[in-house]
Amino acid sequence: PKLYDMANLKPAHYHMNVTDYHFDVMLDLFAKALTELGVHPDAIKDVAAATGKIRKDITTGCTVRMELAKKNMEKGKDGLFKRLGGQEGIVVFIDRLYDLIAVDNRMKSKFVGKDIKKMKEGQYVYMTELLGGPKVYKGTDIAEIHKGVGLTDYEFDCFLGNMEKAMTGLGMEDETVDEVIISSEEIRAALLGRATGIAAHAKVVDGKCVLERLGGDMNVEAIVEMMYGGFRGDPRVKYFYEFSKEKLEGWKLKMTQFLVGAFGGAITYEDSKLRLAHYKYNITDYHFDAFIENFFVSCELMESDTAAVQDAAEVLGHVRKDITSGCTVRLEVARKRVESAGTDGLFEAVGGEDGLKLFMDKLYQHICTDARIQHYFSGSKLDAVKSTQGQYLSVIFGAPISYTGRPLDRVHAVMSISDFEFDCFLEHAQSALRDVGADTNSIDEAIVIMETARRDVLINRKPHDVRKTQEAASAKTVYERLGGDSGISNFVEQMYEKATADVRTKSFFEKNKAKVSVHKKQLVAFLTKLFGGPSSYELSDVRAAHYTLNLSDYHFDCLLDIFSDVFKEMGVKPKDLQDAIQALQPIRADVTTGYTVRMEMARKNVEKGKDQLFKRLGNSEGITSLVDMWFNIAKSDQRIKELIGDSLEKMKAGATIYLVELLGGPKAYKGRSLGEIHRSLDINDYHFDALIADLSRALLGAGHPDNLIDEVMVTIEPARAEVLEKSRAAMDSVLMRDGKSLLERFGGDMDLETAVEGMYDKAVEDHRVRFHFEKAKAK
Repeated sequence: PKLYDMANLKPAHYHMNVTDYHFDVMLDLFAKALTELGVHPDAIKDVAAATGKIRKDITTGCTVRMELAKKNMEKGKDGLFKRLGGQEGIVVFIDRLYDLIAVDNRMKSKFVGKDIKKMKEGQYVYMTELLGGPKVYKGTDIAEIHKGVGLTDYEFDCFLGNMEKAMTGLGMEDETVDEVIISSEEIRAALLGRATGIAAHAKVVDGKCVLERLGGDMNVEAIVEMMYGGFRGDPRVKYFYEFSKEKLEGWKLKMTQFLVGAFGGAITYEDSKLRLAHYKYNITDYHFDAFIENFFVSCELMESDTAAVQDAAEVLGHVRKDITSGCTVRLEVARKRVESAGTDGLFEAVGGEDGLKLFMDKLYQHICTDARIQHYFSGSKLDAVKSTQGQYLSVIFGAPISYTGRPLDRVHAVMSISDFEFDCFLEHAQSALRDVGADTNSIDEAIVIMETARRDVLINRKPHDVRKTQEAASAKTVYERLGGDSGISNFVEQMYEKATADVRTKSFFEKNKAKVSVHKKQLVAFLTKLFGGPSSYELSDVRAAHYTLNLSDYHFDCLLDIFSDVFKEMGVKPKDLQDAIQALQPIRADVTTGYTVRMEMARKNVEKGKDQLFKRLGNSEGITSLVDMWFNIAKSDQRIKELIGDSLEKMKAGATIYLVELLGGPKAYKGRSLGEIHRSLDINDYHFDALIADLSRALLGAGHPDNLIDEVMVTIEPARAEVLEKSRAAMDSVLMRDGKSLLERFGGDMDLETAVEGMYDKAVEDHRVRFHFEKAKAK
């Protein structure tokens, strides 16, 4: 049950100095408490993820106040010194501070027995210099003074709290108070005897720093490489990595340098650069958490030491504020402006009604040419979508009208928009706002307001599998696993040799020497491209290249058999073989479509009646003439002339009678079956393909059109199985093995039914085929 209104979190913590450091400490303590209670590690991990979502509400107030104070001080501290009342004002401030400390039970013990007057005099001078006054402090170094005192973060926080009370009691403005606190924060490390810089957080265990425990520079470089592969596929952060390869390589190098230094190695990238480098980007805690998750998964895949990874993540937690502060501050300032002044000012800043119309025109010019999201903004209803969206944006920007469209979550319920795509939309919104002349503050306000719609727009946002994405990104291509150029070239040589020796495929690979050489080069280029290697071959050319060939599914399966045999002989691993064959399967349609389409059209024509086919071939006289031409070609065909031998006239006579009946003429054939006639000839697929090719040439020579030739081919093709007496045997070789049918080897009816159920469950969840399986339960 909800017992606390989450909307109260931010205002309750806004004026407390709770930083990301404090928040991380609380998460750590919470995790330890749960561990002591025996809670399962996975549950603790989920609790941390859920609790992490409120980080922004807890820390934003401190982050924003400190960041604005820091920006003011970057202009120079002399202004702060004057606002404090100069040296006299600082004396009054220090006196009030020590009055408060004297009655503070949390820390007054630290001052017992001390010369308070002397301490105050020293601090008058030190604080004067620290807060922008003349540099006159010549005393002992601040770290040396406090050495051995044993100050803790708690006591320092109490000291800062008393400083804040003293200044507030003196009527100083909030901005001045924040600047003094931020200036004083800079000396925390020195007072507590703590090392500075990000590397100071790198734990040393058994004499080894985090870097050494992770495996050194090379391992960190590999972790970064895997992370970047994950970033490019992670919709939560993908937007920030959509840059050129050269730029990304530069970023990888800088990230590696930073991490090596942060984890205890040589410092070649100063962590002081982080804030400025990231300030202009809209990087939130949500994005930073995604970064950390990718880091964890990369380390897991590298099998890094678990404790070292946890310590590394703790180090990275200290730069969260540097990475996210720019976005946090800009958006929070914009939010507060909207809260105090309303959005009507934004509507006017954009240019009112005319400005909004121009803004929408510019926005749609951008998004409709962006390949990343343009598919959401196409179709006949685009103008209506633009109009409704324009009305919605006008309302949230402060126009004095009402929104009449459907709620955002209902509009987007049928879509699966990702964070990446929403970020792309916001990018174009910013560009369009700049196009219409909006100032920086107005653009920030507009983005803050549009950002509130993310949850409703991403109503179908799905959990992202970081591990799966990184594994896929870091996996080697089939091309690499097969041995690259030399492996593919070697494969083609062996495959070509087998294909020209296999009677099922020989007719397609028998060419003269020059053509064979060209064909091999084309095959190498094609397979290199298909398997993920560098090649200029266009896969879109496959269909055109094979369209006129009589390559059927049967031939394609034969080629896959040959491919598998060659891969096995080359010693290719079973998983790599499976992936290679799987990569080949999608081109089946491109290779066989020409034959399939021609044969299907011919079959439909033949179904209308073979008598029409008989007449178009010239009746018995035409077929007799055709057979005469066919065998005159065949007797000179090196592939089959030995089969004809001295039986030319006898074979012509038998073929004429058989074809007259087969092609729609009078039923006059009373001879033996085709299998009996050809059994002694030892005919195979290669011979049959040659005979069919010669018949095709005879039909072409007789002046018959292509569609008629196809109809003859489709009518004769079924005779192959009878001539070769192999149909049943071929089927049995697949269905029967070791005396068992395929069903028996599968496990029987029940196992088959279970497999179908499992397949169906997967199919209704798989977006590639889901449409065809979404039916009522009864169906």
